[in-house]
Amino acid sequence: MVASPGFRPPFGHRRRPLRRSGTRSIRSKAGLSRMGARVRADRHVAHRNRASNESRAASTRMLKIGDGKRWTFLNGAWTDGPEGELIPPDGADVQYVAVIHDRTYSDFTATFRIKVRNGFSGTRLLFRLQDSARYYAFDIPFGGQQRRVRHFWAGIVIADGTPLQRYLALNMVPGITPRKHHWYDLRVACQGPRLRGWIDGRLAVDVRDDTYAAGRLGLMGIVSPGTETSHFADVEVQPVAAGPSPWPGLELPRAHWITPCLELDPEGFQCYPGLIRTGSGELVAEIKLERPGRPAAPACWVRSRDQGRTWSQPQPVPESLPGGMGEYDAPYVRQDGTLVLVRCRPPDEQSEGKPQDALYTFESTDDGSTWTGPHRFVVKGDWPAEFSLPNSVPCRPLRLRDGTLLVLARCKVTTKTHFQDWVMSNFVFRSTDDGITWSAPVRADACNGGFEPWFQAAFLTETGLAETDDNVVVGLSRPQLSPFMWQLQSHDGGRTWEPAACAAFPGYCISLTRTVQGALVAVKRTPYLTAHVSWDGGRNWDKGTILDYAGWANHSAVEVEPDVVLVIYMGDLNRPGQADTRVLRLRVQREVLRLAE
Repeated sequence: MVASPGFRPPFGHRRRPLRRSGTRSIRSKAGLSRMGARVRADRHVAHRNRASNESRAASTRMLKIGDGKRWTFLNGAWTDGPEGELIPPDGADVQYVAVIHDRTYSDFTATFRIKVRNGFSGTRLLFRLQDSARYYAFDIPFGGQQRRVRHFWAGIVIADGTPLQRYLALNMVPGITPRKHHWYDLRVACQGPRLRGWIDGRLAVDVRDDTYAAGRLGLMGIVSPGTETSHFADVEVQPVAAGPSPWPGLELPRAHWITPCLELDPEGFQCYPGLIRTGSGELVAEIKLERPGRPAAPACWVRSRDQGRTWSQPQPVPESLPGGMGEYDAPYVRQDGTLVLVRCRPPDEQSEGKPQDALYTFESTDDGSTWTGPHRFVVKGDWPAEFSLPNSVPCRPLRLRDGTLLVLARCKVTTKTHFQDWVMSNFVFRSTDDGITWSAPVRADACNGGFEPWFQAAFLTETGLAETDDNVVVGLSRPQLSPFMWQLQSHDGGRTWEPAACAAFPGYCISLTRTVQGALVAVKRTPYLTAHVSWDGGRNWDKGTILDYAGWANHSAVEVEPDVVLVIYMGDLNRPGQADTRVLRLRVQREVLRLAE
């Protein structure tokens, strides 16, 4: 045995001396020669491995915060944690960003781990970043019900310098459950215009876009509502980046919304805004001031006469409208300008459990300044046997082009199948006399065949309705357990309905608006506050535009000008005592959604 330099034999091992004479000596010299060749080969391999390791070390960048001098932070410095963690500060500032500013990357592969710590959040790798408002992001959004019913989503976002970001792709990732305080392994690969992302070894997104060819890398945590930001760990980037280029730094984003109401409760939150457009075209918004532990929230009204650009000082809610504008009140305007609110009594207030006593209205002939009621909601015809006590009116009434009105009520339906005892469904009332009388309700769903009694997959709750072509009505409804929204359709003005089908995207708290040019605009929660647009009657939809990071953004929407949709919604809910109700005016155009003037 020939020892390499620095080699020490193990305990008890003896080296045998070489013999120096005779044939055996020749064989020993030959063996020594072969052994020396092996040693030289081993040394060559060791040298090559060392060079390879050094090359890998040079081409792989394990990111650390260190003293932070190579990083730019937004809303506070990040720190290194145990086991390779990169930890942002916790807080209520919504966006927490760290960008490594002394390198730029073009084609690269990044691997890293994330731990989501907040139920309403976003976790992102920013790449090819130019500045605070222009970059790509591999985006992992978490939302409340999305997490509860266990569907996991991932997307590639492009920020193009405007306040509204767009998804290039948004996909559900099979085989993964959204969990708080759980580590996920992520990988992002960029090769020219091809952008890909994996989660736990599963390809989640694969898109092409050539907007940005190179830029910096960053990490981002989003919390809204909440204060616990996501943690990153073991962030490695390969190959090594090019040297630095001019860097403008990071800037706090400016508010891109209108603040309609300055009425505050120092310990409460502005929330659950209601919206009415009166017969004169004036907008009336109700803002509730909710405080934890308070049974009833006070509210105020604000008005706009310039399509939502400016708003009046807060006004008290009219005393003649008990309870103000409820979250599920359904407003419409009669042809003579009378403003009508359709309401639903709680089941314990419905006399003898009769469904015909459940719905009622309040009316105003002076744009909501004074009200009369309650008035009967008059229904003619035989009620369906399956209709039980309704518990809300979860949809803005729809007026069709021929003047017909549709009002939707949600109620519990008793059913007996192998899998179900009851379901929640929506029923539609029609009126052809401007809301004076209504036809008996029909179910906004149907059996898809082969089941008796039929199995209802769609638990229908909050819903938006819109008319696409004459008497063709499309609806989107909040799901209970499905990862996708439910899409409803009627081809005869709401008299009968097709079986509900899975829609193209997830979502909760939906509004659906048709513009004068025929676009359908669906605004909903999850991910964040997002809008999808369809130009062919709901057959195909874009990938979605992020309007705001507000994750609990209950909202209302209405078209206020040709192809301008106004959205009023709840803000971050991160700090009490803030004027945090927000208004956006969206310009709907075929290329992208933009903010309107």
